[in-house]
Amino acid sequence: MNKILTIGFIVCLFFSIGIANGQEISWTAIESLKDSLRSNPKPIMVFIHTDWCKYCKMQENITFQKPKVAGLLSKNFYCIKINAESEEELVFLGRKYKPGKSGDYHSLAKMLGTNNGKLLFPTTVFYAPLSQTFERLQGLQTAKVLERFFTEHGMEFDE
Repeated sequence: MNKILTIGFIVCLFFSIGIANGQEISWTAIESLKDSLRSNPKPIMVFIHTDWCKYCKMQENITFQKPKVAGLLSKNFYCIKINAESEEELVFLGRKYKPGKSGDYHSLAKMLGTNNGKLLFPTTVFYAPLSQTFERLQGLQTAKVLERFFTEHGMEFDE
């Protein structure tokens, strides 16, 4: 019995340390984006994914879990997710976007993510509404690639 309690205590301790040291991305609901931008303007990061995409899951579960990446994204961006196969109408920056017809992707995912006529998954979009700057990164982005991207764009990491 003591062994079970000791093992349980150790597992709980490691779990709580991991949560305290790790950071997670603060995802913003697309419905609240307009109000958030009004009260505190900052750039937007849009993660376009599908449920079946293994690379999307890798970016979400590995890249976005890295403390440096998660911290910088949460501090400097409103982060939203768009499922390209969503069947809901979405409002983005005051404009309505319809779901795709049978076998097609959501119109917002296509508008933001299409590059050279192709929509690849995942696609990570960085958009600054005030300056109208737009960057699109298609395919799986590793933490190192995103860290380099942030550094090239003058963003600093919290240590």
